[in-house]
Amino acid sequence: MSETAPTTLQYRCDGPEEAPVLILGPSLGTTWHMWDRQVPQLAQHWRVLRFDLPGHGGAPAHPAASVGELTARLLATLDSLGVQRFGYAGCAFGGAVGIELALRHPERLASLVLIAASARFGTAEEFQQRGMIVRTSGLDPIARTAPDRWFTGGFAAAQPAITDWAVQMVRTTDPGCYIAACDALAAFDVRAELGRVGAPTLVLAGSEDQASGPVEARSLVAGIPDARLAVVPGASHLVPVEQPAAVTELLVTHFTHAWRPAFDSTTGQTAVPATPALPAPAPYPQPVPAGAIAPFPEQPAPATTGPVVTPPTGPVGPFPEQPAPAMTGAPVTSPTGPVVPFPGQPDPAASVPAVTDPVMDAMNAPTGPVVPFPGQPDPAASVPAVTDPVMDAMNAPTGPVVPFPGQPDPAMTAPTGVITPLPEQPGPAAGRPDPYDTGLKIRREVLGDAHVDRVLAQADDFSGDFEEFLTRYAWGEIWDRPGLDRRTRSCVTLTALVVGGHLEELALHTRAALRNGLTPGEIREVLLQTAVLCGIPAANSAFRVAQQVVREETAPAE
Repeated sequence: MSETAPTTLQYRCDGPEEAPVLILGPSLGTTWHMWDRQVPQLAQHWRVLRFDLPGHGGAPAHPAASVGELTARLLATLDSLGVQRFGYAGCAFGGAVGIELALRHPERLASLVLIAASARFGTAEEFQQRGMIVRTSGLDPIARTAPDRWFTGGFAAAQPAITDWAVQMVRTTDPGCYIAACDALAAFDVRAELGRVGAPTLVLAGSEDQASGPVEARSLVAGIPDARLAVVPGASHLVPVEQPAAVTELLVTHFTHAWRPAFDSTTGQTAVPATPALPAPAPYPQPVPAGAIAPFPEQPAPATTGPVVTPPTGPVGPFPEQPAPAMTGAPVTSPTGPVVPFPGQPDPAASVPAVTDPVMDAMNAPTGPVVPFPGQPDPAASVPAVTDPVMDAMNAPTGPVVPFPGQPDPAMTAPTGVITPLPEQPGPAAGRPDPYDTGLKIRREVLGDAHVDRVLAQADDFSGDFEEFLTRYAWGEIWDRPGLDRRTRSCVTLTALVVGGHLEELALHTRAALRNGLTPGEIREVLLQTAVLCGIPAANSAFRVAQQVVREETAPAE
């Protein structure tokens, strides 16, 4: 077993060092031991690497916030071992990692098997509720119900030792890492991207799986080009445990016949070279011969029990950011002085329609009376008077205007106004993206898809504008502001609803507060604070509503 840094994963290796590498990814709540029945046969052909999720199986409790982050840790682990190309099989959460590898790092993946996987696992609410249960009651409720989710009834009854093993495996998981994994699955949705998966793919499902069964498997096959489907009869979610022989045969067959060659320069792509001694891959990788797999550095002969492999602890640096390309065109500038015609040429102003700039007109307009030169016609006589009441008021003299000696009275000759009124300028919001889509996304994340779908379906000509207003401004503007996080906004919202006595909305936002990460204890503290500042009767009603919601949301699923 390996020792791991926060940027890598705990792993174990079995099989010949010189063999192609095959990675096995676990399901949420399990350890690498879920693959014990497959390893002896797989290790005859491949160098098998199994890994644990953070906080599972004794692995360091460094939660991963997303499937992408966990995938990055797996790649950092493989980089430290010099493994550049590999086959991958993952179950459930491990399958999400496999899809992420295929979409974001296709040059690393030679072949792919997805077991009990989905492009989107259930609904976000299901995993958020599971996280709430762990926050309030620990992992024991999840552990007790795990056999019902993972195995068929007949298998669980006939294999009590495996059932007990499953329960203990969940109970020993770190709660914080389990909650983070639930949040990662709640946010995982790659349905629109499946068409970009290019690795040879086998999708495998248990016929009795109620979580990610044949329906989800067929959706994957429909979306992934040239993917194949295998449904294992008499198996539920943990297919490798319940039907080990069938799964092993399918894995051996697929990885033997559907291993994509390494990229090389003849295809316009290059494989990343093995760099076991460096903390980061070289910025300009050199081609690697097709099919070459770098061996693990300085490893002893393999055994079915697996050697201890210690990865380097240094971080793997990312590729440097490249600057954006500079614009090559010179800026176009406007002339700053008047246009004077060439001698003998007609005045261009006489043949070109006058184009006015109200802003420049206002800036260049005279601020005092216009007096004609001797012998020249009065300019006010040829320019129509245009008035601007606001500017006139600002420029109006505060006392009598006395002409200079020998000059005509300016009140008789000056135009009453030469300033063209400014057009209305667009406000600061002009050109901003419409916040409606952002608002709808946040509204669904906070209140749940079921509630939002129901409310929008009930909207009609009378209430539709209000729902649009609510989504665009309350959720797209206020809830999206960076000044407060969602937990704090939930505290403020609960307090305001108690003050207003809006108990129906209070129930809705108590659920939202749990979804935003507040614990029942923190909600209790908010309501106690309202009792001091808003009154005992208001808090009394609020406690009754919130207590019922907390009971419903944190009760273990039957």
